[in-house]
Amino acid sequence: MTSYPGGPGMSGTPGTPTRGIAGGKYWAGAAAAALVTALSALVATVILRVFDLMPLSPNWLPETTVAVRFAILGFIGALIAAGLLYVLLLTTPGGDSFFGWIIGLVTLAMVVVPFAYDAVMADRIATSLVHLAIGLPILGLLPGVADRAAVWK
Repeated sequence: MTSYPGGPGMSGTPGTPTRGIAGGKYWAGAAAAALVTALSALVATVILRVFDLMPLSPNWLPETTVAVRFAILGFIGALIAAGLLYVLLLTTPGGDSFFGWIIGLVTLAMVVVPFAYDAVMADRIATSLVHLAIGLPILGLLPGVADRAAVWK
C-alpha cells in the first residue's frame, strides 16, 4: 500500500490521516476496467459491421479481425490509463481531476483524428464511434476503481 496526503485539510503531517491505495485491489479493478473497455470496443465494432460500416483499424497489430484489433487497443489503452491514474494519485494533489481532463482530451482527440484520414466518411465516423467506445469506459470506470481502492491510515 502506498500513501499520499489526501483530501481537504489533510496535510500529511504526523497525526493526520493519510490516504493510500490498496495496490492489489486497485490493479484487479484496473484489469476488470480494461476487460470492459476491450469488450466495449469489440461490441461497438460488431454493431457497426452489422450496419455495413467498416472502422479503420490500425494495420500494425497482428493479423486479426478489425473488432479484435480494437479490443486489443482498448485493453492496452485502459491499462496505460490505469498506470497514469496511479502515478497521478501518488504524486499530484487532485490527481483524479487531472486524470479526467487528460483522458477526456485524449478521447476527444482520438474521436477527431479519423476525419483527417483519406477514407469514406461513413468509415471515418465509424472509427470515431469506436474510439469513443474505448475512451468512455476508461473515463467512467478507473476513477471509481481508484476511489474504492483508497484506504485511510
